[in-house]
Amino acid sequence: MNIDTRTISNFLSDSEIELIENYVMSNFKPWENWNLLNTGQKVMSGHYYCFDYYDKNHNCIYNLLQSKFTKEFGTELYIQQIHIFDAFDPYSVHSDVDSGGRILPHAPVPAWTFIIPLFDVNSHTIVFNQESEIKDPEVYFKDNKRSDAMLISNEEYDKYFTHIPHSYFHWLTIEDIFQWKKGSLFAASRYKFHTSDNFLANGVKNKSALIAWTSLPEN
Repeated sequence: MNIDTRTISNFLSDSEIELIENYVMSNFKPWENWNLLNTGQKVMSGHYYCFDYYDKNHNCIYNLLQSKFTKEFGTELYIQQIHIFDAFDPYSVHSDVDSGGRILPHAPVPAWTFIIPLFDVNSHTIVFNQESEIKDPEVYFKDNKRSDAMLISNEEYDKYFTHIPHSYFHWLTIEDIFQWKKGSLFAASRYKFHTSDNFLANGVKNKSALIAWTSLPEN
């Protein structure tokens, strides 16, 4: 199956988002994710509200989402992990193959990352053409040729990437840019490097989305 990059507008309605958000926030405690900066300082990147998609105790979520996922991505799609992520700090470049914990034997092939914003926000997710099974892009950089010139424009760097070293863009080229719009679903391969823009620089204090890491059976 082609693990394509796509945006599906109006994937969830306002009332469906409200149902999911209220249920998850009321029934699951968040865990905090902290990032270690180059200065040695720790900063909280966000809260994760994780839940078991296939637990029958939470059928209200499954019943709302499953037919929508199946219609767009096929009956073999497996939701390996799903959560609401409330982000306070821009996530830097990474891939998602290693995300989501244990992969079950019946669906061992990493497929799409889904992002469904819970509200409109002046922020973007940028997906790159480059891929890796390893989360850390610096491992990819060591094994691949560096371009002599930056592969993005200065205008693109200033708009989206001021939280990321310039040097990264001697390897990375932009495939797609997703504007966070309430209820839209953005899907991209878990192998592809991607990043948040520097939303703090735009005066945005936080952004929230329903995130899922998916997999498929072997052919």
